[in-house]
Amino acid sequence: MPNQIPDSPSPLILVVDDDIFMRGMLQNLLESQHYRVVEAEDGAAAIQAFSTYQPDLVLLDAAMPIMDGFIACTELRKLRTAEELPIIMITALDDETSVDRAFAAGAVEYITKPIHWAVLRHRVQVIFRARQAQIAIRESENRFRGIFECAAMGIALVDLAGHLLHCNLALQRMLGHSEHELRGKLFNKLFYPYETTIEKEFHQQLLNDHRSDYQMEKYFFRPNSPMLWGRLTTSLVRDANQRPQYLIQMVEDITERKRSQAKQRLATKVFETTTDGIMITNAEGNIVDVNQAFLMMTGYNYEEILDHNPRFLKSNHHDKTFYDQMWASTRETGRWNGQIWNRHKQGEIFSMWVSLNAVRGEHNEVTHYLAVYSDLSRLKDDDQRMRLLTHYDSLTELPNRLLFNEYLTRACRQGERLALLYLDLDDFKNINEKFGYDLGDEFLKILAKRLKQCVHEGDTVSRLEGDEFGIILSTIHQDYDARLMAEKIFDTLTAPVSLGGQSLQIDCNLGICFYPEESISDSNRNWVEILVQHADMAMYLAKEMGKNTYYVYTADFAELQI
Repeated sequence: MPNQIPDSPSPLILVVDDDIFMRGMLQNLLESQHYRVVEAEDGAAAIQAFSTYQPDLVLLDAAMPIMDGFIACTELRKLRTAEELPIIMITALDDETSVDRAFAAGAVEYITKPIHWAVLRHRVQVIFRARQAQIAIRESENRFRGIFECAAMGIALVDLAGHLLHCNLALQRMLGHSEHELRGKLFNKLFYPYETTIEKEFHQQLLNDHRSDYQMEKYFFRPNSPMLWGRLTTSLVRDANQRPQYLIQMVEDITERKRSQAKQRLATKVFETTTDGIMITNAEGNIVDVNQAFLMMTGYNYEEILDHNPRFLKSNHHDKTFYDQMWASTRETGRWNGQIWNRHKQGEIFSMWVSLNAVRGEHNEVTHYLAVYSDLSRLKDDDQRMRLLTHYDSLTELPNRLLFNEYLTRACRQGERLALLYLDLDDFKNINEKFGYDLGDEFLKILAKRLKQCVHEGDTVSRLEGDEFGIILSTIHQDYDARLMAEKIFDTLTAPVSLGGQSLQIDCNLGICFYPEESISDSNRNWVEILVQHADMAMYLAKEMGKNTYYVYTADFAELQI
């Protein structure tokens, strides 16, 4: 029968048998099942037919002239394209030796004659299903391998004991070590800090299927390189029975972001501490931020000038031509310098040297204007001292509630996620009653100093009143940062203090809320006040739960953190 192959996507089967009638019966059976069929009459012809047609399956007789099925099977297996070819041996030989020879030569099935057609039909179907599944698995593995090897993000497979099994090139470059050097190492100890309390809690939740993944920001080191930062995302792979198998660790290098944040914190520090007044407006000329020196110079409060055009400072000392020339120079050259007479909130006219600069975006468009007002020597010393008295707590030298609200307003307007913590010292009045107010004041100053040491550069600690403190954690990336800070505060503040021959110790509670939060609309002008209320409410809920606890505010008060 001629080997004409129809144009069909169905599997192609090579039938090899020296008996023409057997070949014909097999062909009829297989074609009735919609398979395509080609034939060969001996082992040598089978090898040639395989090279020509590249079949998906071979049905191979054992006892044939020229080249028997055992030799043909062996020779086929030597061909690179036939290494995974399924071969079914069909023969009248039913002795143990022949069976062993067939499987040793590379057969995957052994069917004896006379053939049970239903058995053959089902075994062919099973083999093709298995092969399709194997192809799908291989394609999936290839896709995964492509993603794994080519991903810009570092990826590692880690066993449940924490040992690194496999990692991609990106992670090797990130850590400065080859996979051979990293394999078997404890993955957690490549990043710092490791095995923190919160990480252990997250890991257990992952194993208990209470969370799908978790993220941590950690630092790490590469040979001959300064400290680097990575964001680690940990997820768990389970088998078909939902048993944990291994961990997938994805590591994103966030070093540049961290460095940018450090520069931003430094810039913020300079912004707040410089003696020059600084004003920032948007492209339309409305004020988006000013520093403390500017407020001291003009006499205004922060909320009074936000979103306003600075023309309220005009002293009428300059005519319209002066301002037209000033803005024309700024638009053309990007800067202007000169002396300007402005009006204080109380009506006093004062002269300042102003450096005005245009800030441009990616497409060279003006996004902001920055004005620096130099030489504050005209401000009276008494006015400066009054500003300090009205904005800082005289005992702890921390910002008071007024300045705290200004800082909170500014932090919220930056659009970054932040955490607000309200802290209350438990029964501090007992300290004053037992040891006296002088010793109590010294104790309070030590606690304030400890509290400042807990937070990061750029965060704010304020004494709001009596034994209550407000803390602004600015630019947090995950809510667990606030939980870590709460634990650190408890550990730090509750440690005993030796003072005046006495050992003093205090307990405390914390209320935590985040901004932005769903319950506060951007259109609500009182969002800072509402945020403060939420933190205060959470603090009192924490007090109800016992000492040294913290409560995270949610819209439905559903989440209690102890």
